[in-house]
Amino acid sequence: MALWLGGLVSGIFAGYYLYQNREKLGPQKDKMVKLLGELQRTSEQIGKKLKEAGIEGIEKGKKTLAKSTPELN
Repeated sequence: MALWLGGLVSGIFAGYYLYQNREKLGPQKDKMVKLLGELQRTSEQIGKKLKEAGIEGIEKGKKTLAKSTPELN
């Protein structure tokens, strides 16, 4: 959640900066758009991997709990 919020805040600041400096950055616009697109794809991939890791951890926890419950009874 914190990573998602951090990404959202950084995106807002980047957008604000680009909007404020749009005249100065005109020639660099295409390059920046490409870089921002790559950043977005990377953040999506990181989000997917974090989600997969979380689900994997939950499944391992369930298996461990299922194995240890009969031993405790």
